[in-house]
Amino acid sequence: MTVQSVSRLFEYNKWAWRRVFPSLEALSQEEYFAERPFFWQSLHGLTAHGYGAERVWLQRLEGANPTVLPGASDFASFAELRTAWDPLWEAWGNFLGTLTDSRFDESLEYRNIEGTDYELKVEDVLRHVFNHATEHRSQMTPVLAQLGHPTEPLGFGRFAMRRKE
Repeated sequence: MTVQSVSRLFEYNKWAWRRVFPSLEALSQEEYFAERPFFWQSLHGLTAHGYGAERVWLQRLEGANPTVLPGASDFASFAELRTAWDPLWEAWGNFLGTLTDSRFDESLEYRNIEGTDYELKVEDVLRHVFNHATEHRSQMTPVLAQLGHPTEPLGFGRFAMRRKE
C-alpha cells in the first residue's frame, strides 16, 4: 500500500457515495426512514452509519478516541446528513495529505465504542474504511433499485475507466 493507492481509494469512495446520494435524495421520507432488514434498520440508519464510521476512524487515525459513533438519531433528514459529508471528506483529504508510506506499518491502538481495546496496523485501518463503505453501499443499492431509484454502476472499474480518445 502506498499513499498514492490510499488516495485513489479515497477518491473512489467519494465518487461512489456521490452516485448513491441522488437515489437517496429521490426517495420519499417514508421510503428513506422505513424499517428494513439491515443491521442499521433503514436506509437512513445505514447511510448515517457509513458516515459515522468514516468519521470515527479518521478521529482515531488523528489520535482521538471517540466514545460515540454518530448515527441515525444525529441527523433529522438525508439533507442534513448529506451536508455533513463534505467537511468530513475535506478532513480526510487533509489527513491523507500528511500521510507517509512509513506510517502504514505503525500500529493504531484504540478503544472501540463499547470500551474494548484493540490494535490494528494503520494500513489495515485504511483498507477497512474503504471496504466498509463499499459493503454498505452494496447493501443499499438493490433496495434503491427495488424502490425505483437505481444508482449508476458503482464498481471500481467504472471509476477507473477512462474513454480512449
